Amino acid sequence: MVQANPEPFGDKPPQAAPARYARGWHCLGLSHRFRDGSSRSLSAFGSQLAVQANGQDQLMVRLESGTVEQELPSLEQDGLLYAWHDPQGAEPAQNVSIPRLRGGICAQDGEDLEFSEWAWKETTLAAGTSQVMEHLVHLADSPHVTRSEQLYFKNVFEGQLATQYFEGPLHHSYQLQDPAVNAPAIQLADSVASYYGPAVMIAQLDYVLEDRSLDAVVLTAHYPIDAQHLVLMTGVMVRTGQPPVPELQAAASGHAAQILRSITGAVRAQLDGAAATKHQDAIGDHHPLAALHRWYAQFFVDTQDITPGMTERYEYEVDTTMPMDLWTRSSARTLILRRTNGKQLAS
Repeated sequence: MVQANPEPFGDKPPQAAPARYARGWHCLGLSHRFRDGSSRSLSAFGSQLAVQANGQDQLMVRLESGTVEQELPSLEQDGLLYAWHDPQGAEPAQNVSIPRLRGGICAQDGEDLEFSEWAWKETTLAAGTSQVMEHLVHLADSPHVTRSEQLYFKNVFEGQLATQYFEGPLHHSYQLQDPAVNAPAIQLADSVASYYGPAVMIAQLDYVLEDRSLDAVVLTAHYPIDAQHLVLMTGVMVRTGQPPVPELQAAASGHAAQILRSITGAVRAQLDGAAATKHQDAIGDHHPLAALHRWYAQFFVDTQDITPGMTERYEYEVDTTMPMDLWTRSSARTLILRRTNGKQLAS
């Protein structure tokens, strides 16, 4: 089982076997939390990170390892702080970036407030980073997520992008928690979720409810504390419309908080399930999990050692739209025949 919120590490980085940490952008959390005028310290990458605003009010991130201090490239956008980590010490390439999300969340973003503010949750897990990544392929057959009747599922891995497409009904663990009286349930969900590098996933979600639809952005990110621990972050924004009506924005914030609780619980259940069944079944080279591991490996080797097999396009698709339709019609026909035969036998 994946342990959540294990014992805190205090001011010193945890002792762990030497490990190589992924090359790429890592989200460190909501940026406003680092703007209290003091230097903030985080345990990350087997060392300590120091975060502080400079004289131009720009957040600076420094990696402190023993007596060596290294300034990391950082990015602040959409109210979030990102840091670039590369064991080779190289700067991020121009084509390796985190996309801006739809709409702004605060006045300094310089955009219309099209979405609610972030509903945000951070959890410390006793788990490896690869376990978090695996949920990108487990969704297709995970009983924690679907009602085993997903309509469409697809994985596409190519370059530094790993994408998951999903359409179908959601398992009860993904339904809005603590709903209001007579609150509508989520009937269908349409999701496009992409990992931009090894540690940041952004999902565009469309929820179809009984009486309306919800348009949400979900960010799932993590950074390693050491080889056996990580900080998992989940944030949700819900579209409020243009212009943002205060009452609608408040309702959207409430929906975001509910979706956040649901998704966090479902991800935890997925991690526990994956940990419990790990290595029970052998997988072939063409299995989505094997393909994901190949794609993920590119972030743990020097750039000159990246092989074509790590970045070439891989697709896996499950489309049950037609089979489900045929099954429904076949079931209806069988039911009609049974009823007809029943009447004939009774006469």
